Amino acid sequence: MPAETCFQHPGRPAVEHCEICRRPVCGLCLWYAESGERLCSAHAAEFEKEGKVVHPPERYVEGIALSEAAAARPPAADVPYRGNSTDVGALVAAVAGIVALASCAGLAWVIPLIALALGLVSWLQSKDAINAKRTRWLAVIGMASGGVFFVFVLGLFALMFGCIFLQLALVSSVRSFPTPMP
Repeated sequence: MPAETCFQHPGRPAVEHCEICRRPVCGLCLWYAESGERLCSAHAAEFEKEGKVVHPPERYVEGIALSEAAAARPPAADVPYRGNSTDVGALVAAVAGIVALASCAGLAWVIPLIALALGLVSWLQSKDAINAKRTRWLAVIGMASGGVFFVFVLGLFALMFGCIFLQLALVSSVRSFPTPMP
């Protein structure tokens, strides 16, 4: 996809659009209103006639070349995984949960807790992710796999304590009868 060019300077890449007319403007044509609007030169003149404060492109001269270079850069190739910290958190939660299911030694009992906590945080913050749907899925995988392992470990502890309690109950219920004397 070719870069959009300025409506007044066809040889220069557009860095923004005028918020009034939506025409593309380069760094040399981009004016800023005090209220935050990005304007072309025609609408900047209108704002000035209305008594509103506008800033000319010269005020930002050191950033013009950089913004135009960024605008002219072709879009990045599609990569297998792209995201922000929330996306990465969900990915780590999914991986930690799967590792928790596969491991059975050492400090593996900590991994499901990490998967549960990180998955929950990522799921709750998925609206801030670049790909919210993917983040929610990865967070659910992390919480589910970490949760399955954690529930399994809790079940083993419950079974172990249940057996000990049952054994103590059986032992205490057996009464020893005195043996008769001959």
